[in-house]
Amino acid sequence: MDYRELRMLAVDKKLLGHHEVWQEDNDKRQSASSIMGLVPRAKKPPADPPPSNLSDEDPYATPKARTIADGPPGGLYLPHLHRTNFPVFLLVLVITSALFYAGWKIPDPETKPIIYSLAVIGLAFWIFLAVVYLHRAWEMMHMFGAQLNGSKAIRFFIIPVFNALWCFVVVFGWARLWNRSVSTHPGLKPASKVWRPFFFLFPIMFLVTQVMLIMYIVIKEWPVNLMNQSHQIAIGILLSTLLVGLICWFQISQSINFLARKKS
Repeated sequence: MDYRELRMLAVDKKLLGHHEVWQEDNDKRQSASSIMGLVPRAKKPPADPPPSNLSDEDPYATPKARTIADGPPGGLYLPHLHRTNFPVFLLVLVITSALFYAGWKIPDPETKPIIYSLAVIGLAFWIFLAVVYLHRAWEMMHMFGAQLNGSKAIRFFIIPVFNALWCFVVVFGWARLWNRSVSTHPGLKPASKVWRPFFFLFPIMFLVTQVMLIMYIVIKEWPVNLMNQSHQIAIGILLSTLLVGLICWFQISQSINFLARKKS
């Protein structure tokens, strides 16, 4: 019996969370509740009936068998999930970096503010894309039954320093949850696990980077002198944090796109 048939039994309440299930090629048994998304969560009845002119379908509710299917040829897919575009994400970062560099090099005092303004806009858009992708990653896991959804996952990212600590929950925590789901969920067999060490390292480096930037703001000095050893270390930390972050977001993007692909 495949995952879709088990899901139908769970929706009809013929398969409960304490029942044991196993794969045909594996004798290892596990409870149905341990497979994310298999057994629907109990919902509280609404206080008021929905208006008659609205659809009874909730696209963000726990998916039923008809919205989570074994899409050929690669297993599970989520039709309501939006894809990501990592090349665009990377291109925005490259253009933003080029603008900052141009603003630093251009001697014209009238042109410099314009270049820096464009660079700040580009940086804001790049950060926006990063948050949107993380939001989608948690919306994806919430469809499987995770307690956090996208909105809850990104709510603390506007708080400096604390957002680095929150990254342990929403970045490293997401990686742990995804890898466990790939190991246990029948529909995620074709998916790839992410590299957890990078997801653990990123919050640490993100915290160090923010503390370092706050220090430079206080002393009103920026690490721009490549001949200064302390400035070289600071620039190296900034670039390393950026690189590790790009690796994490690339794998997040790949995971989202695996489940957001169209059914062939």
